[in-house]
Amino acid sequence: MRLSVAKNIVKSAIKRQLELAKDSTTDEHKFIIPYLQGLVGIGKTSIVKQGAAELSEELGLKIFVNVVDLTLYDPAELAGLLMPSKDTLDMNRHVPDWLLPKEFIEGDYDIIVYFFDELPQATKIIMNIFGQIVQGRRIGNHKLPTASAIVCAGNRQEDRAGTNPIPNQIKDRLAFLDITLHLGDAISHLTASGIHEAFVAFLGFKPERLHTFQPDVDKFSTPRGIEKASDVYSNWGLSPMELRETLNGILGKSTTTEFFGFLEVYDVVPNIDDLIANPMTAEIPDRADVTYAVCASLAAKANGKNIGNIIQYVKRLDAGEFAAFVVKGAIQNIPNHKSNPAIRNWAVEGGGKELLL
Repeated sequence: MRLSVAKNIVKSAIKRQLELAKDSTTDEHKFIIPYLQGLVGIGKTSIVKQGAAELSEELGLKIFVNVVDLTLYDPAELAGLLMPSKDTLDMNRHVPDWLLPKEFIEGDYDIIVYFFDELPQATKIIMNIFGQIVQGRRIGNHKLPTASAIVCAGNRQEDRAGTNPIPNQIKDRLAFLDITLHLGDAISHLTASGIHEAFVAFLGFKPERLHTFQPDVDKFSTPRGIEKASDVYSNWGLSPMELRETLNGILGKSTTTEFFGFLEVYDVVPNIDDLIANPMTAEIPDRADVTYAVCASLAAKANGKNIGNIIQYVKRLDAGEFAAFVVKGAIQNIPNHKSNPAIRNWAVEGGGKELLL
């Protein structure tokens, strides 16, 4: 399923868990835990954070997402250290740090979402401890807060990412959500995260470079890697040679080589401000790579006031996919885009009604 679909399912699961937790008599078997399963670096963590942010706005409550990487915990850290009581007659389990983290307490949050990541990469003993969390919403004698929900994620065994089989008793509590990579979803996420428009344009022109996973190769491109590469490109101040070597180490040599070749098209991109000011008479590129560069630049400059002119311009392009490419990127910069007249008219005319849902 697409990331956008998985995000909506996660949001609904969180809301349902919160509702069930309010009643102390709720049967523990009713809690369904979404398990996001997919390729390395495709944005599983990001959709949980985005979903929580959207829920926070919808509910009017502050939501803290506590990412618990299960591969970084030893059994005592996850379960809480056992310490003797004052009279040394009993052993008491301390509250583990992840249960009520300092940021959650000091940030005055209303809800905490526990995101247990890298589940299948964890050892069997860690998985068994995790089983107590999902099966009983507790760890030892310490219960999870009432206003809390659980989501988990991991990679598939076929991805050869060092995974271990998940015990059946844990599988029975999970809703497996198999995530596939979709260019539109990935570009929307990357645009929202602020990546440089050159990478957005490059992915539009070379979508196969979004994810080039090969288990026997040290470096390959992923959405997460592209986000990192964009930061290097925008903020590290490297020379062209230094930049190329650094991106080789993030995205792999083949993707980096194609990206540097694509950058040459920016030398022939027309003035973007002129295109926006004169949408019906401005120049139309005659090369696909230049068109994608123009579209990415238009999306980056879009706002609630100029989006009408931008849509007028992109509707003149031969393929309708260019207009969708621009609008999907542009809406990240436009608050309340669903009520924007220009976007609504474009969507109703067949441009992309799903953007208004």
